[in-house]
Amino acid sequence: MKKIIILFLLIINFYTSALADVMPYYINSLRRYGIGYTEVKSPLVLRQTPSLEGKILETLVFDYNNSASCQINKNCNIDEIFAGYSTKRKIALLTTLDESQDWSLVCFNQLENPICGWVSEKENKFYNWTDFFGILGKKYGLYLFKDLQKKDKVLYGAPMKETNTTGSIELPRMITPWLVRGNWVLVKVYDFNNQQKTGWINFRSDDNKLKLFVKF
Repeated sequence: MKKIIILFLLIINFYTSALADVMPYYINSLRRYGIGYTEVKSPLVLRQTPSLEGKILETLVFDYNNSASCQINKNCNIDEIFAGYSTKRKIALLTTLDESQDWSLVCFNQLENPICGWVSEKENKFYNWTDFFGILGKKYGLYLFKDLQKKDKVLYGAPMKETNTTGSIELPRMITPWLVRGNWVLVKVYDFNNQQKTGWINFRSDDNKLKLFVKF
């Protein structure tokens, strides 16, 4: 009986922890793709134009305990706002559609009718694709989306499909990026049997859908 109770508590704890974070695990998990991601801080002020004089479209207040509130719009759920949200790492990401000097144009990623506005980069950090997979990827590692086809898991000897393959990713235990070139990232992969593989993988499809994400 004691073992059953402990197992039940572990399951509940795991389920609660999983609910606390918002991460994409499937190709269609993200609605919008842009030029990268912006790591945002609370309170977050979205303006109509990239200027402190721009009209305020929304003010978002959030913490890392799965709580968020919008000051103008009523609907403000964590899983409908962020492209990535980690309570452990204390990281919240919004899709970035454009950048202008010290401002990023971001969107609440999961909404049907998204709220998009400019946020200051003095308080919020913009990562283009190279920085997202290169800097954050090296720090935390990467993971593949669960519904990738076999052809999307192939590793190549150069950042192009018209080259020799070096293997494929089966059941990765760890994926570490080395270099980023365009839509390609050079990775070192440790599979479940500790076999090490190295090669280039295309992190974004022709229709701009991501295949990998940073493992926060």
